[in-house]
Amino acid sequence: MDERPHGTPVAKVSPEIYVYATNKNFLNVYDALRIEKIKIEVAGYDQSSGRQTGIAGAWLDVDDARLLTHLVITRQFREVLDVPGRPARFEKFGGSDRDGAVESRTLQVEWDPADGKFARYPYRLTIANGPGQRTQNGAVQPKGEPTTRLSLRLPEADFMKIMLAVSAYIQTYEAAHHHRIAAEKVREVQEKLAGRAERRLPLAVGPDEEERAPATPPSRPTNPPLRVVPTDLAPGPAPAKGGEDRERVAARPMVRPTYPAAPATPIVATSPARPPAGPPPSRPAPSGPGYGPTDYPPARLERSTRTG
Repeated sequence: MDERPHGTPVAKVSPEIYVYATNKNFLNVYDALRIEKIKIEVAGYDQSSGRQTGIAGAWLDVDDARLLTHLVITRQFREVLDVPGRPARFEKFGGSDRDGAVESRTLQVEWDPADGKFARYPYRLTIANGPGQRTQNGAVQPKGEPTTRLSLRLPEADFMKIMLAVSAYIQTYEAAHHHRIAAEKVREVQEKLAGRAERRLPLAVGPDEEERAPATPPSRPTNPPLRVVPTDLAPGPAPAKGGEDRERVAARPMVRPTYPAAPATPIVATSPARPPAGPPPSRPAPSGPGYGPTDYPPARLERSTRTG
């Protein structure tokens, strides 16, 4: 949760997003979305004198703020962050160089009703500031005991209101600055790609590979290019056998074929005349030995056709 990269100027904190007060503490949430963070600050004060007794602050990434908001408003904080042996806890470590030294900043959000003693105030938010040290990866972790530690308890409904207000503010900010945020994302990706291209080195080639001839693919027979011949023209004369240039023969103009003219008198199809209408002619009965009056087959009746 490092607030800013080394060498970058300190971001100017914008107006407060939300302010929550108890009888001993103030909880302030500030806008630092220019660097994609919010600042959470707890300040203690003496109610009788009205004087401030201490202050501690930490920075939270926008993505972590979204996650914390989702867990709180959906009441999944205990189920997702529960660890046996201790209360459910959301914890973030961070810090930066300040006045020639490394300062550690720790943010903790716990669900701890203390066996019903704080059933009405189950959430406890704690911020600790103190000396820190950098790890091998460049992150900051606490070094010894913190110099300032402030905490306050919150009812579940009040903490839901705070996180809903923070989430709505972030969404409104991103919608208003969408084009600038998108352009910055594109520029970051281009810088990363440029850095990768500079770090990419050519592959080493062995001495045996330098002398090796590149493999050439086997030659494939190539066919002569196709020529487009008009379909409405007849082919030209065949080339001569005496070694005449083929290109010159192919360039000869095509001769359009001629066809005989159509006859002036139309051709009319004719068919044989139909038989006259009426009953079919009777067929003579066969005669001769062996035939009686009922031994011959009856005459087949022809079906009349409609005329006219």
